[in-house]
Amino acid sequence: MTTTANRPTNKTQTVVVSESLKQKVDDEITRILPEVIAFRHERHSFPELTWQEHKTSQAIEQKLRDRLDLKPQVGVGRLGLVAVIEGHNPGPTVALRADMDALPVTEMTGCAYASKTQGVMHACGHDGHMANLFGAALVLNELKAYLHGRVKLIFQPAEEGGGGAEKMCQDGALTKPDVDAIFGLHGWPELPLGQIFVRSGPMLAATADFKIVVSGVGCHAAMPHLGTDQVLVAARIIEGLQAIRSRVVAPTDAMVLSVTQIHGGTATNIIPNTVEMSGTLRTVDESVRIKIVNAMERIVSHTAAQMGAQAHLEMDTNYPATLNHERETDFIEQIAQAVLPGGAVKRMPQPTMGAEDFADFLKRVPGSYFFLGMDDGRSGGYPSLHHPAYDFNDAALPVGIKIFVHAALAYGSQVSS
Repeated sequence: MTTTANRPTNKTQTVVVSESLKQKVDDEITRILPEVIAFRHERHSFPELTWQEHKTSQAIEQKLRDRLDLKPQVGVGRLGLVAVIEGHNPGPTVALRADMDALPVTEMTGCAYASKTQGVMHACGHDGHMANLFGAALVLNELKAYLHGRVKLIFQPAEEGGGGAEKMCQDGALTKPDVDAIFGLHGWPELPLGQIFVRSGPMLAATADFKIVVSGVGCHAAMPHLGTDQVLVAARIIEGLQAIRSRVVAPTDAMVLSVTQIHGGTATNIIPNTVEMSGTLRTVDESVRIKIVNAMERIVSHTAAQMGAQAHLEMDTNYPATLNHERETDFIEQIAQAVLPGGAVKRMPQPTMGAEDFADFLKRVPGSYFFLGMDDGRSGGYPSLHHPAYDFNDAALPVGIKIFVHAALAYGSQVSS
């Protein structure tokens, strides 16, 4: 007896998962789950910020050596790790990725394993991502007889704005052996526990930071006619920027433009010479981004000039849009439909405006990134990502591990058949 995904397409071969293999995977997950949860709690207690993941990297290296008898390559992209599980059968190389860094947030979960590092916590759930990949590795290591090809485990530093994926790629994370496909996941508190979101094309937005400096002639606040009011200029620039959404781009274009910081002035009776503002721009289409940046430059310079001041805009492009490949997304959807209960797999209707440097892997090799449901129906709703009360849901680990494992097993056997 076999279970077949309900949505075969001409993009991939129809994925078939035997009941016996499903049972083997489920049994292995049940066996290793307490260890995986303990590992997550340990990593949650000792979070490290972007480009500071020294102890995290060392802990993962030790686990891979002691528990899986692997010889991980360390220092890939400075603090990243890469390890390979070789199957007993010839086939392709599938990569599975987890990020490792935490955020500068003071934890308010109240859990027994809360962060022991003041002002730092895993508010984005990267502890859960690491645990999910570790759990998948434990299972795959026991099922090498069913594995065609190999699985490359990628533990990545510096996802939170540090560009760790790009640095790992530059350091050869996707080569020797060359990766044929890559998959990753992110815990998603807006999605019910036990479900996943998949989407072809744009899954997350491209992101760019900006800074605006307004300068002019400061003066006494009681005599504003003797100078230019940089605070007022900044306010009008902000107002003008917010009109871009409704008057520059099409209503159907996805974008977010937010001014998140404004600094200026030293006293209540002084109009300052300069005011600085900064914020973020999120888009999914490069042509839309260019149109918005051009509009921002016009608004910034012209608004200041109208009031006798000067202003200039600086843009710092960070991550590109996360663009899932259609064939690999269809493959993940079929895997999930084959091994999860009916109705657990959802097509995400539109991209989220968050950003992810998994995009840099997808620029080089085909793959797909999906969201894993966290919401267990608790009163008041599940805390959002980057919130001081957010904690990756342990109950989601069996789901994520299961999809990772079956994706690795099925991809190899499908390509090799």
